[in-house]
Amino acid sequence: MANKIMKSTLASVLAIMSVAASVPGTAIGNVIADTAITASANVVSGNFDYEELSDGTLCLVKFEGTASVVEIPAKINGKAVTKIGDKAFMGNEYITEVHCSSYDNEINEIGEFAFCNCTALKTIDLSNRVKSSTIGRGAFANCTSLEEIALPCNYDGIEEGTFQRCTSIAAFNFPQNVKYIGTGAFQECTNLKEVSFYGTTIGKKAFYKCENLSSMYTPHLVDVQDYAFFGCTSLSEIDLDYLETIGNSAFGSCSALTVLNLVSCEKLTSIGNDAFANCKNLEDVSLPENLTTLGKRAFTNCHALKVVDIFSKKLTTIPMGAFATTGITFIAVPEGVTSIDGAAFNSCKSLVDIKLPSTLKTIAAKAFDNSGVKNVTYNGVKSQWNNIEIGEGNDVLASANMYFNSEVVYPKVKNIEYNEQYHQFRVTWTPVEDAQAYGIAYYAAGKWRVATQTIPSSTTTFTSPKLTAGSTHKVVIAAKVNGKWDTSNLSKRAFTITVK
Repeated sequence: MANKIMKSTLASVLAIMSVAASVPGTAIGNVIADTAITASANVVSGNFDYEELSDGTLCLVKFEGTASVVEIPAKINGKAVTKIGDKAFMGNEYITEVHCSSYDNEINEIGEFAFCNCTALKTIDLSNRVKSSTIGRGAFANCTSLEEIALPCNYDGIEEGTFQRCTSIAAFNFPQNVKYIGTGAFQECTNLKEVSFYGTTIGKKAFYKCENLSSMYTPHLVDVQDYAFFGCTSLSEIDLDYLETIGNSAFGSCSALTVLNLVSCEKLTSIGNDAFANCKNLEDVSLPENLTTLGKRAFTNCHALKVVDIFSKKLTTIPMGAFATTGITFIAVPEGVTSIDGAAFNSCKSLVDIKLPSTLKTIAAKAFDNSGVKNVTYNGVKSQWNNIEIGEGNDVLASANMYFNSEVVYPKVKNIEYNEQYHQFRVTWTPVEDAQAYGIAYYAAGKWRVATQTIPSSTTTFTSPKLTAGSTHKVVIAAKVNGKWDTSNLSKRAFTITVK
């Protein structure tokens, strides 16, 4: 192989496999509300400490009771209760149910960590009486017994960690006006099975390690952020038609996912690093035509992956480790791609056939190391291939069978000479790159017939035998390239000779 060898340090490339294996296991952190309760109440009424707000209404600051069923009061001393304060019930070990039954209730805010760590709480019903427009972050975090939730409908989103580690929740249907789900909102809700969401954005780690989540209806989803569904090991289908971005590790380790068809995602432009890494049962992937960015290690360690179709017309790079350690058998890298980065197809032992674009400029170190490549089809000519920079650790390319799929250049007639004494003609033509031999055929009795096919590749002239003066012949010149004779468009390529 005549390609240039890039002198690059292999240390970073050699580390790619260990990085790919460790990234999906990155620690996400503890429950976000691991803080002490610090509240100072102005007034006490029964089991409630409360304070008066600037508008004359009341905020419940702290619940001091031991009752298992709690009724949120609509009024205290004739003044409306409009807010459940930050950490108001936090850490209470006795409450199992919370209700608002009064028609006069005007609560419009549930504060941060309001019910956090209420580990006995099973039911909360604030839907019919509460007018809440704000539910604070971590409001129900670590309520590990919480099974039934009825909340007001007039809020825009689920905030950070709102239901984090609520391990008993099985289903959650979001009001249609909810547009976003915040960071870690349902993180490690291990019993959550069904989600219906009509909004556009799912935040970082929103459903991280929701291992039983199997049904997800998200018809308008636009943005899935980092680690949003990482470790959702029961998720087998995803509906992403309107998606524009997929974040880093967004669907990493979703081991039930078998088919990923993103062709209908016409607006999808970006897939992040490790986005589908370690989806060990993923078999078939189709990437859309407007994809411009494919992240590092996007599909690494997808061991069952056999079929990858890349329809993108805008992708310029196959990034580091993108398909490393997968089971793909064939890959067609699309035209427009200029670089294949380090370890992109490393350890793809079943990868036998590859098709590379004429736009390719570099193949980085170990891109195809430890793969099974035997056949390389290059969509350009040999001289272009020889100018591609190929890094170390790609020896498999040097030993593979090479096929050049460039547009065929037909032999073109340069000159025709006639010998009137012997009634012969001599034709001269332009050479064809990589030609192995030339042949001459003529048309007679409705068929093309071979006159000769043993003209050496170094010869670009042919002298006919003695012919009949005045006879007319339809003739064509063909070249043999890569072991095949080019017999396309013979009638258009043919030229006519009248013997003198």
